[in-house]
Amino acid sequence: MKRHKRIIEKLPVAASLSWLFFVFLFEEIVFAILLKHPFGFYAVGFSLCFAALLTGLIFLIRNARVRFILMGIVTVIVCLIFIVQLIYFRIFNTLFFVQILSLAGDAAFFADIAFEKIGSNLLGVLILVVPVPVFFVFVRKAMNTVPADRRIPIALAALFLASGTVTTSAVLVDRSEAICARDLMLSEFIHEQSVDKFGLLTATGLDIRYNVLGIRFEATGSADIGEVDFEDRFTDPVGTDPSSPSHPASTDPQDPSESAEPGETVFPVETGPNVMEIDFNMEEEDSEYLEMNLFFSRRQPTEKNEYTGLFKGKNLILITAEAFSMHVIDPELTPTLYKLSTEGFVFNNFYTPIWNVSTASGEYVAMNGLLPDLGTIKYVVIQDRAMPFSFGHQFAKLGYSTKAYHNHTYTYYSRHITYPNLGYDYKGYGSGLDVKYTWPESDLEMINLTCPEYINDPPFHVYYLTVSGHCNYNFYGNYISAKNKDKVDHLPYSEPVRAFLAAQLEFEFALEELLERLEEAGQLENTVIAISADHYPYALVEDYENSFQYVNELAGKEIEATFELYKNSFILWCGDMKEPVVVDKFCSSLDMAPTLSNLFGLEYDSRLYIGTDILSSSIPYVIFKDYSFINDKIMYDNRNKKVIRLVDEEITEEYLDGCISYVKALFKYSRMMYRKDYYGYLFEQQ
Repeated sequence: MKRHKRIIEKLPVAASLSWLFFVFLFEEIVFAILLKHPFGFYAVGFSLCFAALLTGLIFLIRNARVRFILMGIVTVIVCLIFIVQLIYFRIFNTLFFVQILSLAGDAAFFADIAFEKIGSNLLGVLILVVPVPVFFVFVRKAMNTVPADRRIPIALAALFLASGTVTTSAVLVDRSEAICARDLMLSEFIHEQSVDKFGLLTATGLDIRYNVLGIRFEATGSADIGEVDFEDRFTDPVGTDPSSPSHPASTDPQDPSESAEPGETVFPVETGPNVMEIDFNMEEEDSEYLEMNLFFSRRQPTEKNEYTGLFKGKNLILITAEAFSMHVIDPELTPTLYKLSTEGFVFNNFYTPIWNVSTASGEYVAMNGLLPDLGTIKYVVIQDRAMPFSFGHQFAKLGYSTKAYHNHTYTYYSRHITYPNLGYDYKGYGSGLDVKYTWPESDLEMINLTCPEYINDPPFHVYYLTVSGHCNYNFYGNYISAKNKDKVDHLPYSEPVRAFLAAQLEFEFALEELLERLEEAGQLENTVIAISADHYPYALVEDYENSFQYVNELAGKEIEATFELYKNSFILWCGDMKEPVVVDKFCSSLDMAPTLSNLFGLEYDSRLYIGTDILSSSIPYVIFKDYSFINDKIMYDNRNKKVIRLVDEEITEEYLDGCISYVKALFKYSRMMYRKDYYGYLFEQQ
């Protein structure tokens, strides 16, 4: 009895000392369940490690009241971190970076959406806040029973060292998967993957270490992906041989006279690599510059082809369409989009991967042909980096007027800094583009207000970032959806899908107006229109507990989540195209910039893009943020360690390892290009 009594007497002490471990573990598990993320050993180990550290520091203080206050503050802060991340993820489909605090003023524009998300995720929020009342009602009494004993912080320090040593050692020897735990810990911080591996709190610590303190280490050695599952899918076109009859977008050199009509003027096809005369300094003293010089000098360039210079001298209107989906395109509902998507280049296997800053990173990839730095958001503000291949600079050198427009707040994601640095004369809401202030704003109104500024002064290059297609998708909180509600009431869809289509209709109306304006100005046949999405309409998924119900409804079939979810349209159309050009090759938004550069006959070096010209004979690589990829032979699902074979041939371990290493290298050198201002360095040397 005395023994049992002593145990009961010690329970309050044990509860107090283990409280933070319970809170950390509880929050991590609930968060993983809500976001359907994995939860494993590392999250438990690091939770125990940090809980022991914080508890030990708190119990160095002898005053019980102060200890209670500090423990309460830590509890509240931890719960808030998880709640903020949950709501942020539901809005933007990405996790919150510490650096985003610098954009807090801009984020205030999403306050209404945030409150709505809290309402739609109220159960999750209430569960995550449970430790707060439990602490102040129950643990408070228990803490008063803990003596000011110096042995307590000593024991907790020992627990901190033991758990930290064991967990960290396990991480440092873990080379499994393309993005292994070792790399994430030392050198390649990727927020979402770090949360999957280590839990949110440890990932937040890594975020601070990488992006605030600037501490990173070099991880050496290759990953060991271990066993993978194989699946065959030979019927899908892969587009590796553009000269085959099934690929009308032939880029192989041929005799132009073979396809010429009698009396038609035949122009010779340009040949040779798309490169510039660049002296890559092999005696560079800076090791990182030298490493990049070696990589890019040895990289295989793409070849000029029958499409090189096809659009030379024409106007270019490049559009990033908010949350655009290929499933919006319909001959009756969206006839203008249907016309543009079927009468120009038709890319049947185009993908729009989502990255770590949703719209801003989608723009960065499409406009620059570079992969984003998944461990930071700094790259979205291109302030002091040379970007010689940006279309703003490229077309300005040719005497074009270069303008950029965005019909939401002009400072959001510091676009008032980035766009001018990319060579554009920029206007947004608050800086000369006086659209009606609603949420979201009208794409049609933006076209009406901006066309007169350039349409009668060719040649011009114009970049538009739209906003009408933005979430939320309902008829009470979305001005554009409500405005176009009568146009979709007859459709046999649920309200979220109809509201999404109503929002996208504003983009349809904007394009219709744009074509009319171009025709009136006599510029329709002299203008190229290129359109891609910033990302898939993730709000149709994330708004509803990660359910694919509404995405499936929109598509009219069940959508596969690893690859098919990101399949989309790249609309590339010119008014004087006689017939469509069908391209079955796998490609993505990463390939848009080099493809357009080749079509317009711009001066560029294909080795210095991470993407490649779609219309060349290059091997395709569609790359996703979790290092999954699609090429001409396989689809590699990194998260599920699965290989889908696209060709009837053996896929060896050496081949797969080589592909994974290549994808990792593309991420690495794209990241280094931005961090080291490689373009600035390289062209200063010439």
